[in-house]
Amino acid sequence: MSHPLTADTFVPGHDVLQLLAERGGRCPVETLREASASAFGTAAVYGNCHGDRFDFDGLLDFLASRGKLRVEGEIAALGNVPACSGH
Repeated sequence: MSHPLTADTFVPGHDVLQLLAERGGRCPVETLREASASAFGTAAVYGNCHGDRFDFDGLLDFLASRGKLRVEGEIAALGNVPACSGH
């Protein structure tokens, strides 16, 4: 899961969307948080292809604002807008 903006702890948002897809496209936010911490470490910094940086909750807010996922109560689900290609 490499990306041109990668630093040791930088995780592109599309990698988190992939974790969600691997769980059927829908799972509890806490399950996604735990999977992300397991995959990328607890010190991971999340971001987008434009270089913006977020904590995990900020990333979910950003992705939701772009239609890439929805947070319905305690459940995260893939949205209607596809993720970037990971360029």
